[in-house]
Amino acid sequence: MKNRSKFTTGFTLIEAILYLAIAGTVLYFISGFAFNAIFGENKIQEVQDIDQSTRLILDDINVSISESIEINGQP
Repeated sequence: MKNRSKFTTGFTLIEAILYLAIAGTVLYFISGFAFNAIFGENKIQEVQDIDQSTRLILDDINVSISESIEINGQP
């Protein structure tokens, strides 16, 4: 008869699959955050450019209205 020890070393196949699944899930979420951090900067820059353009247009409209003498329209 073989003498079996209570404690064996190493992983079982189920443990290895479970650890790989957990590590894969964690890496999936971390890569998603990293992707958003890298490419999110471009989106922020585009929004800032649009906001600046909108302010310039609104300022131009405001100056035009302020300098106008009368409004032509039908009653």
